[in-house]
Amino acid sequence: MHDFSHDFDSVTPDLWMANEENWKKKLSKLANWYQIPLLNSNASHNLSDGRLVRFRGMVQDMHNPEFYFEKFEVYNTVTNEVKVKSGKYCDTAHILENEKINYTENLKSAQRQAMVVVSLPGLSDWAQEIEDSRNHLKHLNDQPNTTKRLGLTNIKFKRSYDETEEDPEAMEVADNVSGNKEPKTSEKVDDGNKVVSREHLLNFPLPDVPSKSCIVKIYDESENLKLNDMIEVIGFLSVDPSLSGEFKSENNSFLEPESETDAETITHNPPPSLVPRLHAVVVKKLDHCNPLLTETFDQAKILQEASSAREHLLKALTELLLGDKLAAEYLICHLIASVYLRQDTLALGQFCLNLSNLPTNKYPNYAKQLYDIIKQFVTKSYYLPLTIDNLNTMALLPKKDYDCNRLTSGILQLTKHTHLVLDETKMEQGRLDSTGVGNITALGNMIITQKVEYDFKYYKMEFDSDIKVLLLSEGKSLLPSDYHIPLRPEESSLEIFDAIVEAATYYLKEEIMNTIRKYLTNLKLVKYTVSEDLKFVEDDFIEMRKTDSENPFSADDLHRHLVLARLVSLSRGYDTLNKDCWDMTRKMERERLERLKNRVAPTL
Repeated sequence: MHDFSHDFDSVTPDLWMANEENWKKKLSKLANWYQIPLLNSNASHNLSDGRLVRFRGMVQDMHNPEFYFEKFEVYNTVTNEVKVKSGKYCDTAHILENEKINYTENLKSAQRQAMVVVSLPGLSDWAQEIEDSRNHLKHLNDQPNTTKRLGLTNIKFKRSYDETEEDPEAMEVADNVSGNKEPKTSEKVDDGNKVVSREHLLNFPLPDVPSKSCIVKIYDESENLKLNDMIEVIGFLSVDPSLSGEFKSENNSFLEPESETDAETITHNPPPSLVPRLHAVVVKKLDHCNPLLTETFDQAKILQEASSAREHLLKALTELLLGDKLAAEYLICHLIASVYLRQDTLALGQFCLNLSNLPTNKYPNYAKQLYDIIKQFVTKSYYLPLTIDNLNTMALLPKKDYDCNRLTSGILQLTKHTHLVLDETKMEQGRLDSTGVGNITALGNMIITQKVEYDFKYYKMEFDSDIKVLLLSEGKSLLPSDYHIPLRPEESSLEIFDAIVEAATYYLKEEIMNTIRKYLTNLKLVKYTVSEDLKFVEDDFIEMRKTDSENPFSADDLHRHLVLARLVSLSRGYDTLNKDCWDMTRKMERERLERLKNRVAPTL
């Protein structure tokens, strides 16, 4: 079979456009995409301008559409030769010194969508390590950046949609870099001595988490991408230094009125060495980011293997939860939960779990130690200690920055199936200011509705989310939860918790870990069907309504039972509800409610 990977090493935008359909067919026949360099695992400075590369990440922001020259004529003043060129899949027109663009004839404009894509927030170290081992191309380290700029004039031609609404042919043409002169580098903008920091330009949702950013330019309007979508993009790399807003040429105010502040120009045009551009030829939406899963999804095989994986996970979690098997059962259901249907304001499948009565007197860092194990199971997670200082200072909600005309990210701008662990055991005495109260409100709203409110200053807009929230607390959490269960540790386990963590790490060898990792991702993707024959549920509902006249079993209680029953079934390898799983669900809820009724103040 022909190895197409060498073809993709040498393809240029011009070659691609000459036979676009054929190249897309070749791409679809490529057994894997690993030979197309992945920017997440390879430094962009080792890749040449115009090379076909990949990037995987989350859509963080969308810029105004850009107009560009799809076709234009170039006239050679020495040879009188006329050539037709295209501005598609590139940012700069590479024009020879004795060539000029004909701005009066055969000039065709088009538009493309520009968006900021950041590497997946909270991606686990183990997932990144697997990606790097597959995608890091060692031979690229020996190659310098071979961007060919000598003897060329780079002409940048783009303007945002808003600026060109009245005259779509009016393009910004800035001959701002010539081949024999290196531009000066500076981070300061001209007005007000402000400095645009690296953190400002990268704009990552999660603080202190190493990530990468990329500006992706989309040509196919049918892609229908939304904020926070997980995507993988194949496209042509654009890393010409002239793209940086720091090197913007002075405008003639009579010919071209100033429409952007310097801060906005630099924000939208960061140095390509820091934020490369990618001109997309293929965009693929991702359902998950687990590198252990294969392309083919075999539901029957997944369900068949589920029971074995569950036993490994149950054993490990029971030990880590100090011998509390019931809490471990609920934690497994929490880890495989996902929103499967939205009805009006309801997000069906939402499963926020509050584990309380944590032994913080004896083990002050118990919550963090528990998270350190959980993050080795899941593909994306983030640990957030709910201290007074954090609540009063952190930015949870994304906010529109009108000075720079961009969406400033917040911690709750996350992709679906991210696990957010909130540690209330770190809460100390203090006073919440208006920011802190707003952050608590935002967390509560997100837990209940699985929506995150973005602040556009003049109005608010809600975006759907699917974030699994685990609340770790001493007493009942100050945030709402769907299922609250106080821990009941065994005395013997309490005495040897450090040894338990060590033993769990030893038990969870790579093979077992990978089995659990695949299990947790696959069960979120399994199609679960509701059987029409659920007479045993109806009979129990009627019976439970009769038994407790003071606190009758409500429709909300039934809904909570059915959500849990779905996860109890899936965790055991069933894609529909049977009586055994329903009885197990009822037993779990009886025990949990009994604990809540008889719980005492935490003393551990």
